[in-house]
Amino acid sequence: MMRLVRVAATAALTLGALLGCTDTVTPDQRPPAAAPYAVHTLVATAAADERWLDGRVEGLEQATVTAQTAGEVLEVVRDVADEVAAAAVVLRLRATQQQSGLNQAEAMLREALARESEATARYQRIVALYERKAVAKATLDEVTAQKESAVSRALAARAAVGAARETLGYTVARAPFAGVVTDRYVRAGSIVQPGMPLFAVSQTSALRIVSDIPEEFAEAIRRGGAVAVEHAGQRWNTRNVVVQPRVGVASGAVGLRVDLPEGASGLQPGMVVKLVLATGERSRLELPQAALVTRGEVSGVYVYDAASGRTAFRQLRVGRVTGEGVEVLAGLQAGEQVAVDPAAALRHLRAARSTQ
Repeated sequence: MMRLVRVAATAALTLGALLGCTDTVTPDQRPPAAAPYAVHTLVATAAADERWLDGRVEGLEQATVTAQTAGEVLEVVRDVADEVAAAAVVLRLRATQQQSGLNQAEAMLREALARESEATARYQRIVALYERKAVAKATLDEVTAQKESAVSRALAARAAVGAARETLGYTVARAPFAGVVTDRYVRAGSIVQPGMPLFAVSQTSALRIVSDIPEEFAEAIRRGGAVAVEHAGQRWNTRNVVVQPRVGVASGAVGLRVDLPEGASGLQPGMVVKLVLATGERSRLELPQAALVTRGEVSGVYVYDAASGRTAFRQLRVGRVTGEGVEVLAGLQAGEQVAVDPAAALRHLRAARSTQ
């Protein structure tokens, strides 16, 4: 009887041990612990693979105004970065010689007109006498030639006056169209000769961006990749994208030219902006801007490991900021959890270390 009781007790103990082993959970089988602070789980999303390059703003219309007459620069009325209307005066040359030339041409015109009037009157008198057969045909021919010569000289004098007035007008350099002065090549006191550049004007009502891009990016643009422009927090989609094979072979780059849409505000010719080239698609991670910690030149986040329940600071390489999010370029993977409030994560980490 005693043996049966012992066997039963042993069986009960063995069964209890087996049941106890069934309820025991190993560390690897523990369910993930809830984070002791608010966390953000990173999710990979499909996004355009964007490459950023510098581009220079310029007007669709540009012009370099050159000197049409020789002289000394008397006054610079509009300087670089000044907006000008069409035909607005930008600079003036000293017009002493040109005014003297006009005065001389006008004096010669008055003399020519007087001789023309005298020759015409004499011609009319001789014609009347010739009709009455009072003078010979040779006399009529002579006065006819004199009259025609006087008329020709008067025409030449009128042309000289017109040319002199035009030359005088060249002493005032004007903007060929409305825009902004982008360059000035002379200053007050400079001596200029015909053909020398004076200033450059660029249109402001219609703008474009020009840049040099690597050939690998150019091929993606040729296949239909989009090009956008960003400046001062604004972004515009461009139009009329043109890839120009105009850059030297040694550089391995080609030219890119895109037109800005109407209404793109805050841009002026000469500015440098960012060109955003969509060259394909990629996986993108973004974390809340509030989660990012910046310590000098180091950027990072507090990462919570749900499996171990540990918190650790991890350095990141981040990209551009969009809205309230920051693009993660390296240092994190999809599915990882980061502290939304870095201060709360730091307090938890210090408390955990103090209890160790």
